[in-house]
Order: sequence, then C-alpha cells, then structure tokens
Amino acid sequence: MKKTLIILSVVLLLIIIGGASWWLLTPHGDAKKSSPSTSGWFASTPVQASFVEVKDLVITLQAEENRPRYLLLDVVLVVRGEEQSTQAEAFEPAVRSATVALLNNQPFDDVRTRTTQTLHDQLLKRYQEAASQLGLQTVPFDDIMISKMVFQ
Repeated sequence: MKKTLIILSVVLLLIIIGGASWWLLTPHGDAKKSSPSTSGWFASTPVQASFVEVKDLVITLQAEENRPRYLLLDVVLVVRGEEQSTQAEAFEPAVRSATVALLNNQPFDDVRTRTTQTLHDQLLKRYQEAASQLGLQTVPFDDIMISKMVFQ
C-alpha cells in the first residue's frame, strides 16, 4: 500500500511539474504583451533597420540642345546592425562609382522618364555587380532607397 502511494505521488508530482513548465513556456494572449515570458528566451528578435546616406551624387546627363544637364541623387542604404553599417560605410565609394557609371552621359529624357522603381532595380543590380568585382559575396546592406532626385 505504501509503495503504491509513493509511486502515485511521484507520478502526480511529475504531471504537475510538466504542466507548469508547459504553461510557462507557451504564450498566453495578453500575458505575452504585458510581461516577457520565457518563450522570449528562445525567439530571436530582428535587428532594427538603420540607414547609411550616400548624399550629393552629381551625374552629368546628355541633352539634345548640347546644354549640360545634371541629376542630383541621394541614395540611402538600409542596414541592420552595427557591423553591417560599418561595412556599408566602407562600401560607399563603390556605391558612388557604380551610380555614376550607370547614369553618366545617359540621355536626359531617358533618365527623367524612368520610374523610381526601375532606377532602384538598376542601381541595386549595379551595386551587386560592384560587390562581386570587389570579391564580396553580397552587398553589405539589405536594400536601397532613393531619397532625392533633382534634375537640372
């Protein structure tokens, strides 16, 4: 009789411990919002995006009336984390060079009528090619944004 009681007590204790552990490790509606649970220990939170600005890219464009035309362009590199930010800042000269190589001496009207998305895609492709030429596997940023386009 005593042996059966001890076995039942141990089984009951294990069930209680298992249930309590399960309850602590699973998210519970509003409880997850108000206080951090132990499930947060296992979940990785994405690093917040930050930005590296590449300002004042002046590009000479071709004009039909033999008058100089210019494009002032600002590009923003979207990075995540301090290490990627440092790498993107070091990659800035390659961004400047690839941007000028892509757009320099192109017809003014062609560049002016280009959509921002098209320009974004062309620039990103050119940056990836520049990274490859420099021996990098990928560009040291997640995405780019065009923050300024001024035609003159």
